[in-house]
Amino acid sequence: MDFKRIEVIFLIVFFSLDIFLFLSFRNSQQLVSNTSTNTSTVTEMRKRNISFGSLDSKSGYAYYLGTQPNDDLEENSSKLQGQKVQYEEVNHTLASTLDSPISVTTSNRKKIMDKFIKKESNILYGKNYKYAPQLSTHSQMVYVTTSNLGDVYDKTAQLIFTISDGEVLGYTQTYVRSMIILHERQSIKSEKDVITNLYANSEIPNNSKIAYANLAYTKLLEAKGSTIYIPVWFVTIKNKDSKVSTTKKVNAFTGNIIKSSTNGDSSYNAQ
Repeated sequence: MDFKRIEVIFLIVFFSLDIFLFLSFRNSQQLVSNTSTNTSTVTEMRKRNISFGSLDSKSGYAYYLGTQPNDDLEENSSKLQGQKVQYEEVNHTLASTLDSPISVTTSNRKKIMDKFIKKESNILYGKNYKYAPQLSTHSQMVYVTTSNLGDVYDKTAQLIFTISDGEVLGYTQTYVRSMIILHERQSIKSEKDVITNLYANSEIPNNSKIAYANLAYTKLLEAKGSTIYIPVWFVTIKNKDSKVSTTKKVNAFTGNIIKSSTNGDSSYNAQ
């Protein structure tokens, strides 16, 4: 890998990143983030039949990360067996149809597919992915890229299996080779801060349940052929009556609620 070239590209990206940091900081001043109000907010949420477990009030740290696209999937696709594959160069996506569909049930599909992805003739770089129930549905199993820096909840780094009538038919895959830290670590909002802010902004309705609250990286922007990722809280809220789940995304640095992004807010019946 030409690290000199990558360094030059990311130096250019820093200018737009610094502007974004300034605007995010300014916008974050408008948020409800006073720790002294969190306890009373939690009590009010319980009175309105909003269910959740113990909320972590500890603030952690995260980074701005960057990466460049690669064609590793295409270059290594000849290693795959028992499937027909196509590669889409624009989005660097590998699409596969299995020669023999895999029978699964709701209860055993994770165990079966966890084993399946570990074999390189089945899935390239499968050991770099882990199952993400928060992003999965009845008809899709979503695996996300994971590393020592964290998980990536983004379509640029996912393995998605398609399921129909109890059978896994095939998958699409995107892959991120490595992440580069672009900025020194920064403190992030705690799980408790994020959820109480969502409630204060009328994003959590009465008679609902916080099904998931996970921290992961997702794409912020693309610049000069590089992709920049930021840490985001993914909070899934399930309506107790309709059973429909909606996932809200919150910038972990600023606490700003992300109304629109590359992936958009998703509504689905989570598994």
